[in-house]
Amino acid sequence: MRMKFVILLFTLGIFGSKLFAQISPPDSNAQVVFHSIDELFAYADDNAIILKTASENEQLFLSKVKEKKSDLLPDLSASLGYNDNITLQPNLIPAQIFNPSAPEGEFSEVVFGTKYQYNGSLQAKWDVLNFQRIFAVEVSKIELSKAEATTEINRFNLYNQLASTYYSILLTQESIKVYEENVAVSDTILNNALNQFQKGTISESAYNQALINSRQTTSQLKLSQNSLQQYYVQLQSQLHTQDTIKIEDDFEQFDLLNSTSLQAHPQLLLQKANLFSSEAQLKQTKALRYPTLSLIYQNSRTWATDDFIGFSNANVLPQQIFGATLSMNLFDFSAERKIEQSKINIQLQKLELESFKIELQKEDELLQLQLSQGLTQLSDNEQILVLQKKNDQHSENLYQSGLLSLDNRLDNYKELLHAQNNYLSSLASLTLSKYKKYIRQIDFNSK
Repeated sequence: MRMKFVILLFTLGIFGSKLFAQISPPDSNAQVVFHSIDELFAYADDNAIILKTASENEQLFLSKVKEKKSDLLPDLSASLGYNDNITLQPNLIPAQIFNPSAPEGEFSEVVFGTKYQYNGSLQAKWDVLNFQRIFAVEVSKIELSKAEATTEINRFNLYNQLASTYYSILLTQESIKVYEENVAVSDTILNNALNQFQKGTISESAYNQALINSRQTTSQLKLSQNSLQQYYVQLQSQLHTQDTIKIEDDFEQFDLLNSTSLQAHPQLLLQKANLFSSEAQLKQTKALRYPTLSLIYQNSRTWATDDFIGFSNANVLPQQIFGATLSMNLFDFSAERKIEQSKINIQLQKLELESFKIELQKEDELLQLQLSQGLTQLSDNEQILVLQKKNDQHSENLYQSGLLSLDNRLDNYKELLHAQNNYLSSLASLTLSKYKKYIRQIDFNSK
């Protein structure tokens, strides 16, 4: 039973987290004291890197939403230009244009243009109707909600990891108290056995059994003390801190909310967001069939002069353009395939969502059954432990009076150890169920 309790405590300690490959003493800068699990969660919200990273990721998706919205606004551009016509190209024109008496077929060489040209233009373009961009905004908003749901999943998983380590520390501290008492009792029995063995009143095998019992209880105490150190280092790793951590809490302060209702699971929220995303992407794909209406306005000026920066004698050549364009894809067979794929993806997301609902519902029902069973089991084992302590005290009195042999005393003491381990094991099981349900009662949407 001792081994079963150790295995359960070990499992509780690593629930949802990885074991350390190496454990090295931290470079402590300060001490952080937690008096409740809520204080631990609040500290994690402010310091855990995984949550900070998720928050930055949300800001990235928020920026993408703003980017998609800006695509719906008009595009305004301006340009300035300068040309220096170093050599103006000559042109041949019929000589009769300037001299009617010139013979037929004679040409004159003339040069057209100015040496310097300056130009400036302002152009505005607005896609008044662009369904692709309109639905792209909707898709980006849903991607933001998916990022927010992912943050809450990370928070949910982190809370479970932290609670597992937190209550493993409390359980280990509780077990250390028990094992310290056991060591004291085992040492007393061993000293008495040594005196009797030296007097020749008990056999060597009886003395060896008392020695084995003492070393087992001492080993169990050392194992728990070492585990406590590891749990504290593990908690530092989960909180991403070098500060020394101390927990001043007890099990009596930990109680569930009066309400038996549970909040929506973050994983379910993410799955719903995935479905909404698929539906929005279908709309965006269908928009490939829809027309696009664009308006264009351009106002430009050209200044032509033979004097460098001589704008006073420059010829001004203005130009304004306004246009409207309506375009659409008449034949796009790839769009049809994309629409078909999007519809299939929606059906897959609906099936996965339904599967998640059933799975999470059964997990909650199982959690409630485990909690109910844990309460009953802990109550029974607690009563048994009280009775076993009384029996052990009677056995100790009889042994001290010489009315009970050492073998019988050790057998009775083993029954006490067995009852202790059953109590600690049921306490660990109940605590596991309680904190899992406690976290399920947290509204992560309000975080």
